[in-house]
Amino acid sequence: MSQPEQNFTNGPALRRVRLRVAYHGAAFRGFVINEGISSVEGLLTDVISTVARHRVHIDVAGRTDAGVHAWGQVVHVDLADTADLDRLVFSVNSLLDPDIVIRKCEWVTQEFDARHSALWRQYRYTVLNAPVNNPFLAATSWHIRRPLSVPLMQLATDSIIGLHDFSSFCRQPQQSGVNRNAEGPSMMRRVHVAQWHDQGNGILTFDIRANAFCHQMVRSIVGTLVDVGLGRRKAGEMSGVLRAMSRLNTPHIAPPQGLCLMEVGYPT
Repeated sequence: MSQPEQNFTNGPALRRVRLRVAYHGAAFRGFVINEGISSVEGLLTDVISTVARHRVHIDVAGRTDAGVHAWGQVVHVDLADTADLDRLVFSVNSLLDPDIVIRKCEWVTQEFDARHSALWRQYRYTVLNAPVNNPFLAATSWHIRRPLSVPLMQLATDSIIGLHDFSSFCRQPQQSGVNRNAEGPSMMRRVHVAQWHDQGNGILTFDIRANAFCHQMVRSIVGTLVDVGLGRRKAGEMSGVLRAMSRLNTPHIAPPQGLCLMEVGYPT
């Protein structure tokens, strides 16, 4: 997308704004700016900077991978305290629609941080369990032809509720140089809610809420639960997979297009 020439000037004092953002992940190679590729952060930063007429920096509640969608992503940005937020939203959405839209925009205190102030994040994974794919759902769901047992998947899901080390379901960040032998970050996460829902017409949704998620955690959990639903694993194996704390126990990762960041929770 071509952008108009930017003409930034020194302006009034800056004030923090919280944006609730939705985007279709198929158009991007992930959220985070990466040189030479299309990213949600890169495009959103450029367009907001253009409309605000000063360069902005975006901080985000949760980074999403290539192909992953968001309905309730949250970012914060500092704008001139004279900014007209309604006009900003209209202008930004006019340039970004339909791949990215700002759903809500509001002033917040300077202490607010999209990532560190968050109490929880909630994701939804959508599976289309039907003999024939639906072209209108293909970009936002995982099509599985063989029948899945939702009761067995839910039975296995119950094992992940609570505080656990999710190393078996998380892609560890690569260590390099002098840090290669250093201990990696903790994979301890607290899952508050994890529930399968049969929406009818072959559409199954998996909703999961936790204080935080590590890389590929939801997709690895879904891939393992689908194995249970297909009879490749027993529901009772899920607790053992958790205790093993090894990625070797979760070889199947669900594809990205079925995953969507639905909501981020903050103190009221």
